[in-house]
Amino acid sequence: MQSGPLTEPRVTSYPYVQNRLVVIDWASLSYHLMFSMKTPSAKKMLGLMGSDDELLRWRNLMFQRVLDYVTLFNPRHIIFALEGKNGWRKKFVKDYYSAHTEVYVDKEHYYVCSDNYCYAVKLLSVDDEGNQDFQVDSISVKNRKFLTEQNLKHVKLGRLPKEKQDMLWAITTDSGKPIIPSYKGQRKPKEGPLFVEKSFWMNYKDEFAKAIAPAFRARAVMVPEAEGDDIVYASVQKYAGSCDDVIIITRDSDMSQIDVPNVKIFNHVSETFTKCAYPKEYLDAKVLSGDKSDNIQGMAFIDEKTGKMKLDKANQLGEGTALTLLEKCPAIYTVAKENGWDDQYMRNRTLIDLSLVPEDLKPVFIEAVSCPEPERCDDSVAEPNGISESRMSS
Repeated sequence: MQSGPLTEPRVTSYPYVQNRLVVIDWASLSYHLMFSMKTPSAKKMLGLMGSDDELLRWRNLMFQRVLDYVTLFNPRHIIFALEGKNGWRKKFVKDYYSAHTEVYVDKEHYYVCSDNYCYAVKLLSVDDEGNQDFQVDSISVKNRKFLTEQNLKHVKLGRLPKEKQDMLWAITTDSGKPIIPSYKGQRKPKEGPLFVEKSFWMNYKDEFAKAIAPAFRARAVMVPEAEGDDIVYASVQKYAGSCDDVIIITRDSDMSQIDVPNVKIFNHVSETFTKCAYPKEYLDAKVLSGDKSDNIQGMAFIDEKTGKMKLDKANQLGEGTALTLLEKCPAIYTVAKENGWDDQYMRNRTLIDLSLVPEDLKPVFIEAVSCPEPERCDDSVAEPNGISESRMSS
């Protein structure tokens, strides 16, 4: 069984339909085009001298790409799916680990333990400004039993005083890995220097989307609690039934779980359509194995007697083992409940399954993608954004 996406030939032309929606994963496209300019050879070839040059080049690349998609797909409607700044998944993960992390205490250490990890934390020093230096050591699952054998005081992370919680959430290992998992908390900055500061560009890219949207009569949709994935999925829910087809432009493999006949996924890097042969199996396997790019842990099947994994030699279930397990156990949630890892399973299901948005947010997202399309307006776009007149007249 192959659960992942299958790649089709590069797309150079596409059939016309009267009522097509194109949804652009704005963050995905923005990152791709910005970091395509990061290498020294690219900078030398482009003659980039600083952040102004870099942003100008990026703006023209983005505008040209959107124009290319208009030419290729001839959409009647366009949505730019933007990332909110306070995505609901971050809070969900923090709430999960606050409730599922045990903190043990002795005279020198905090021992921070949950299903996928355990660390011993020792305070080494505090400088004049109050900055604390910690020694952090990983503890194997097998060696955790001494925590209960010594009858150490323990409490759930979320029951500690706020200052203690904040302290533990902020502690990292020597490699920079947070000792308590946070959503997307393991993402590292892309390598290779950019002139523009990432913190500035993160907001800049979204403001640019809003600025150029009228030139394409596109809706630039952002909801504070929503990720771009949520806006894409809400667009499919709202418009797949009323449009001839919906084309999602992204490189995010999470979209492979969408199983709607007239919804197609276009990879903006390879310029091909991708199709997942078994979207349900793909989603089920990803729930079990997690998602490293978003710092979502795979299932941990621990034998408390031996401290070893029951189903995998690694410390988390991998993709290959996940597919094997699904073939043997189709009713996987029943297996999870019977073996005590249903909380882990539902944590991952909630984070990865795009249909499991909190009920109170679903109508908010649908309403956001239902906003009116702006009137087409070119005059306010070209000059302030450095878009060439030839592109504006295309």
